[in-house]
Amino acid sequence: MSKNKEFTRREVIWMGALGVVQLGILGTAASGFWNSNTNQERPKIQFSQLQTPPKQELELDGKPVLNIAVASIISPMENLNLYEDLLNIIGERVNMRVKMVQRQNYTETNRLIEAGEVQLGFICSGALIGDTGANQIKQIIVTPQIAGSTTYSSYIIVPSTSKASSLIDLKGKSFAYMDPLSYSGRIAPQVMLKRKGYQPDNFFGKTIFTYGHEKSIRAVAEGIVDGAAVDSLIYDLTIAREASILGKVKVIDQSEAMGNPPVVVSHKTDPELIATLKNVLLTMHLDEQGRKAMALLHFERFVHPDQQIYEKIQALAQEIGLA
Repeated sequence: MSKNKEFTRREVIWMGALGVVQLGILGTAASGFWNSNTNQERPKIQFSQLQTPPKQELELDGKPVLNIAVASIISPMENLNLYEDLLNIIGERVNMRVKMVQRQNYTETNRLIEAGEVQLGFICSGALIGDTGANQIKQIIVTPQIAGSTTYSSYIIVPSTSKASSLIDLKGKSFAYMDPLSYSGRIAPQVMLKRKGYQPDNFFGKTIFTYGHEKSIRAVAEGIVDGAAVDSLIYDLTIAREASILGKVKVIDQSEAMGNPPVVVSHKTDPELIATLKNVLLTMHLDEQGRKAMALLHFERFVHPDQQIYEKIQALAQEIGLA
């Protein structure tokens, strides 16, 4: 990594350490995580916690700042490594300085978008819950296409030595959810249980929230939990990057497909900027620089979103009493 990056290694490592601490807590089943009641110089990213997010009009080096939220689907350091080139290209093509913003859960990310403190966001499909009508705080502008598809599923995974062959076999066992608003990491497995006649809240012996699909995968691989629900895209990406995990976990079940995690804009983002951002993303695949940046995330291109498939999330959330 070049020395002239505008973020500091200390900031990155500090946020990454939160993930290590969280995973350590999972191993000790500390209170607060276990739920016993539920069985031209290119612009460079400024990586920051944004404890006090800058106002939209703030300028850096004479250029306006574009704050981009990246959902905490994996560790902060991995998010940085995977998204850095893509976000820098976006900043270059809209002639703005980019700040990458991460929070520990989807609710906090939604609050930043609602306040207009980030203008663009790479979020989870489940984070769209309740975001309709008068309550709409964000607009989907594009969807990433991966392996020719714009949909993904929730994978139910267990240790490779487990005898479980379906989600139902995990009754009374310990289970890792990802985030309360995660489609693949919570909503989907609860819908699966509900449709099979079970009450999700008392199906498992113990449940945890890991706040990272990568953490859920590792929790299963290391035997911390008996099973987990994870994003199929992140699972495939993790296996591709770390083949050693493949022999430690296996997929035993999966949910119906849903729209890939979308790219959204805040309802407070300037309409002209929205149009520019959408055009930049929809044409990202047309040059080698853009294709290389997207390849790190296994994105082939960005396409116009199918709004109807995302509306299904509201119905699913209502099915299990989340909306």
